[in-house]
Amino acid sequence: MKRPELLIENGEFAGRRYQVGEAGLRLGRSSSNDIQIVDEELSRNHCMFEIHGEDGIRLTDLASANGTRVNGAILGSEAVDLKPGDAIEVGGTLIRVVPAGGEAPAAASAAEGVDLGLGSGAGSGEGLPAGGQQPAKRRSPVMNVIWAAVAALLAVSIYLVLGGFGGDAGDSPVPPVEEPEERVVEMRYEKVVATSQSIFRYYMSLSSDGALRIIVDDVPGENRHVDQTRRLDEKALERLGEILLDPDLMSLDRQYVGPDVEPPELRSWELAVVLSSRVRRVSIVNTQEPEAFRRVREKLETFTKNELGVWAIQCSRAQLEEMAAECAETGLMKWDDRDVEYGNLDASVRAYREAVQYLDTLNPKPPEFAEYREGMERARKELDRRYADQRFKADRALNLSDWETAAAELKILCQMVPDREDDRYREAAAKLVDVEQRLKNGGR
Repeated sequence: MKRPELLIENGEFAGRRYQVGEAGLRLGRSSSNDIQIVDEELSRNHCMFEIHGEDGIRLTDLASANGTRVNGAILGSEAVDLKPGDAIEVGGTLIRVVPAGGEAPAAASAAEGVDLGLGSGAGSGEGLPAGGQQPAKRRSPVMNVIWAAVAALLAVSIYLVLGGFGGDAGDSPVPPVEEPEERVVEMRYEKVVATSQSIFRYYMSLSSDGALRIIVDDVPGENRHVDQTRRLDEKALERLGEILLDPDLMSLDRQYVGPDVEPPELRSWELAVVLSSRVRRVSIVNTQEPEAFRRVREKLETFTKNELGVWAIQCSRAQLEEMAAECAETGLMKWDDRDVEYGNLDASVRAYREAVQYLDTLNPKPPEFAEYREGMERARKELDRRYADQRFKADRALNLSDWETAAAELKILCQMVPDREDDRYREAAAKLVDVEQRLKNGGR
């Protein structure tokens, strides 16, 4: 009997099917997950699907803030075995467990999509967890142009030899020269809303090395300044490329100017996308955004807030304080339940960190700011201590070649820090892949 698959029944990815591999499938809001769903109700790492037995699937909630439901019932700290027909609810998404069959699932095609010229996630995949890709070397835009020029020169040379100088081109047809695929190299986006009393500026950029940066200034207004940067992985870069290479965006005029707002007020948006062969700019000043621009702009802002964990940078002070309090409440709850499941300490750290990020943009800082920072540091230190103890157990089993025990201990490590961007998770996951391969080979 084949192992069941997962079918997303609604939302943006409705109809996609996923197979659960040896390393499982992780679902959440962050692009580091095998299944990324941008939904504010989801945690960055929300839940985990793993194989169980010969043909089963097991689901574990990763200490998510809003929980995971199976057939309408909230999933607790214990994993649950799934069977065909079961319905899983995560945020606003419904996932159905279905019998295996049909086309290869979308998870197996994670490397497909837009190549940004910043390195591809495609690779052989051997020795990697399911859903992961072997990172490839990046090739600069300059090299892309050079290779395209070399290919064109070679094609012309073949034509001259075989056709231009009496050769029989019919016997040896010259293949057409393929134009290089359009790729996003860099991006800059700026939104400004200004009056004679205040200015709000929202700026984001993507550098050629894959670093995403966001700067927000609101002065005097909320007297807020945000400046955060994060290097994106290949999966996130692919998603960003899909957003920016919208054909409707590429067909817009370069500038739209209108009299909708009288000086000294200003309302403007500007987007510049540096592609491998050209630069596309769209500027809008004091007029309504074209629908294609608005759609791309909203996706960009949502993507950036999600990747950098700054969902509320445009909220008022009162809203930020309220959201910070809710995060801190979750952080305290996960701290109190730190012995219930392995991922709760990490969830506590992340919840407190989000609370601190909300308040970090405010001046002056509210009294709760120091309290939330202390809660975050307390949970972080306890997580570090427990992780070190658990790693010692795993390394001892590895040194004794006790592969079954080592696999169990390494799985616990992965549950303790479920974020795949965390170096601790990557280390444990890499060791787990090796151990599971040894178990398949009879311990060799």
